[in-house]
Amino acid sequence: MERTQKENMELLKEIVQLKTTLSEICKQDGPSSSEYINLSIKLNTLMHKYFEEKAEILVSI
Repeated sequence: MERTQKENMELLKEIVQLKTTLSEICKQDGPSSSEYINLSIKLNTLMHKYFEEKAEILVSI
């Protein structure tokens, strides 16, 4: 359980960092830039992974 929480924290940190980066890219280059699109896909994947892990934890309680 503790290991999973630590992994979740690392995942959350990466998600927050990506959201910040995306915001900056959007301001500079707009949401149609290839970098923005690629990072958006990565962010979506990480968020999906985070919620799947959370759901697994809740189901196992």
